[in-house]
This record gives sequence, structure tokens and C-alpha cells, in this order.
Amino acid sequence: MENTLHKGYNELQKGIDLLISKFGISKSVRIIKQLSGDTTFQENKHQKVELLTTFIISESQQIFGWKDPAAKICNDRDYKEGRMACYHVFKMYTDLSYRQMGTHFKQGKRGALYHATKCEELLSIPNYHKSFVKKYRLLEENTIRFIATINKIT
Repeated sequence: MENTLHKGYNELQKGIDLLISKFGISKSVRIIKQLSGDTTFQENKHQKVELLTTFIISESQQIFGWKDPAAKICNDRDYKEGRMACYHVFKMYTDLSYRQMGTHFKQGKRGALYHATKCEELLSIPNYHKSFVKKYRLLEENTIRFIATINKIT
């Protein structure tokens, strides 16, 4: 029991350290204060998740510079990276299934799973994929701010 508690504390500390390394101490404190309330969407959950997914896709379009969200087959690198980032952010900040995630880009469960996993791989080597990681972190930071804004309003 104590070992499990210790492991949980270590995971929490690593998460806090990661948050501070990404956003700095003062911003991390603000994020924790804003998110210390109810971070899951309870009331009007469907509407909030739909709003959040629309925001993530829109932000991805702006940050990664892709144009056609309805394109199923697209060889544009910006579109592929933006879509991949969307899947990963969906996975991190919503409780959507992979099948539900895929519907936003006219893909199935396997496509969404592949892109979310591929994004994790790219993020695991930040020095090699600097441009992608920079854009992804901006998308994630904007998403966190948006979630905090939604939680303040409701």
C-alpha cells in the first residue's frame, strides 16, 4: 500500500516537473489554480467536448498552417502533422474514443490510434523534431487555456 502511494506521489511530482519545464513556474501555478476545480466536463458534457474539439481543430489549422479539414487523402505535411497533433490532444484532454476522434478527419479507429501513437513517438525525441514539437506545445498550451476558460464560464 505504501509503495503504491509512493509511486503515485513520484508520478505526480514528475507531472508537476514536466508542467513547470513546459510553462515555467508562474504560469504552472496559474494553470494548477485554474484547473484545480472540476477539469472534467460534467454538465453539458457533449456540448463542451464538441466545442473543445472544434477549438483544437481550428487552432491546429492556424498553428500548423493547413487548410482543408475535410480532406481524407492529403499529402500535405502540414495537414498530416496538424491532424496527428489533434488526435494526440483529443486523447489527452477528452474522453473521446478513437472511433469518435477519427470522425473529425473522416478516418476510422485505426487511423486515429496510429496518428496518436505516432505523435507520442515524435514528442519522445524533441531535439530531432523541433519544429513539430514547438507547434504541438503551442497547440497544447492554447488548449489548456481554453479548457480553463470554459471551466471559469461554467
